Amino acid sequence: MGQTTQPTTKVLRFKESERTLHWAIALPFLVCWMTAAILVFAYNPMPLRPYRDVLSWAHRISAIGFIVLPPLAVIRSRKDIATHFNNIRQAWAWTFSDIRWLTRMAAAMVSKRVELPEQGKFNAGEKLNFMLVMTTYPLYIATGLLMWFTHANWFAWIFHALMAVIATPFVLGHMFMAMINRDTRVSMQGMISGYVDRTWAKHHHARWYRETVGSDETPDSH
Repeated sequence: MGQTTQPTTKVLRFKESERTLHWAIALPFLVCWMTAAILVFAYNPMPLRPYRDVLSWAHRISAIGFIVLPPLAVIRSRKDIATHFNNIRQAWAWTFSDIRWLTRMAAAMVSKRVELPEQGKFNAGEKLNFMLVMTTYPLYIATGLLMWFTHANWFAWIFHALMAVIATPFVLGHMFMAMINRDTRVSMQGMISGYVDRTWAKHHHARWYRETVGSDETPDSH
């Protein structure tokens, strides 16, 4: 059987190994985040409400997934480890263009006349999310295990909760850009099929498009 050819209007943005790792982190984290929010805001004021134990165990089970699934995803795609290291390098490599992108992004969402600097594989907002996940991932695990097995470590609870509070605007912003905002929700296809619209890629990730696809076209202005 011959390989299925992707339409020429599409360009590969994320490999299977990248998508697998993304969802291995995102899905259990979202369950942890939502169950924690319900426990704090709905059950802490009224601990005797029903189904508290169900939510508590859902939080713990998803936490186990958060610990186990990402390493398994990396091991599964160990032959593609160079891609993961390259993503890390790009996420931590900041330029003045990234700062300019952050300062102009809100205005650009309101007015098409506001131009955004060219971005690489990840825009500045995605880089911040990437950095936040990398730095807090081991801390979530450490503080979560302390809370689970010691039942008395208030410092761990406070630190765990503080990280969740810090993560909340990033989670909401990431979900808004990926699923709601008309100009950027096309990117969600990149994390489902791996492919995104070629014109969209040139528009939002012009530098990455030229470096990856080898286009000589002049990038679209924002």
